[in-house]
Amino acid sequence: MKSGIDIKTDAELFENQSYFSGLRKRVNSFYLNNGGISSFIGTSVYLKSSMFILVLSGSGRLQINFKEYELEQDNMLLLSFGHFFMFTHVSTDFRCKCLYIGKEFSDEMYSTDMLYKRVKYGVRMHSIPVLDLNPEKAGLLNKRMLFTEEMLAEPTHNYYKEMVLNALLIFLLDLSNIIENERSISQRPNLSRDEFIIQSFIELLADHYKTEHHVSFYANQLHITPHYLTLVVKRITGQTVANFIFQMLYSEARLLLQQPRLSIQQIADMLHFSDQSAFGKFFRRKSGLSPRQFRKEREIL
Repeated sequence: MKSGIDIKTDAELFENQSYFSGLRKRVNSFYLNNGGISSFIGTSVYLKSSMFILVLSGSGRLQINFKEYELEQDNMLLLSFGHFFMFTHVSTDFRCKCLYIGKEFSDEMYSTDMLYKRVKYGVRMHSIPVLDLNPEKAGLLNKRMLFTEEMLAEPTHNYYKEMVLNALLIFLLDLSNIIENERSISQRPNLSRDEFIIQSFIELLADHYKTEHHVSFYANQLHITPHYLTLVVKRITGQTVANFIFQMLYSEARLLLQQPRLSIQQIADMLHFSDQSAFGKFFRRKSGLSPRQFRKEREIL
């Protein structure tokens, strides 16, 4: 990850895509090819949702939590809340099927059957995010993703939301079954000390960046010094801990400023700035605009 690179959330990544509207902003199934991926190659995306990406053809390369992975046909990416991912290359014949589940929809699924948590923790998604499938299993999951897409295409159905939810549950049941029967998945890879620190830091960051803005908090939670945490994060990612925190805050601030019902003072409070003025100075340093100017520009767009 290059120093100073911008971090986008998945919501920002898809905000201008026509196929993300209505319920499809919360759950969606769609195809991406070389052209679709190329538009955000080199962009670091912070997930506040879950994405399942099945490679149908071609090959690619990406970073997940700053670790390099190679992709090929019949691989499935299991990306979840708190993952940073960045595509660095895809072949010209690259094509994939994506299933996107927003956090709000995931929360509803938790209350239904806890299936998503079974998948998440059973596969240890943060340490084994790429699943190597045989053609038969890949074909089955592709079929389930297509079924979800078919349900999403019926918005006039009296039980639209319930149909979509049940299509997702069928997909997750099959994915859980594959994971539970795959011995290699249950064997958690041994992480180096630095990799363990990075993984733990990212998990802490996902939970606390809105309220904890100081490096010392994260270092204390990991029982190491702020200096050592900064050295490890800088060595692996190219960025400082402080830059991570501020990029996350800035990304969240951009999203919150697009919600007109929230005042700038409320946003400053939500992100735990000492006052509106401190928030305004922070936002101007990052964007060159005041929060009010940014909000007006978004309204024009």
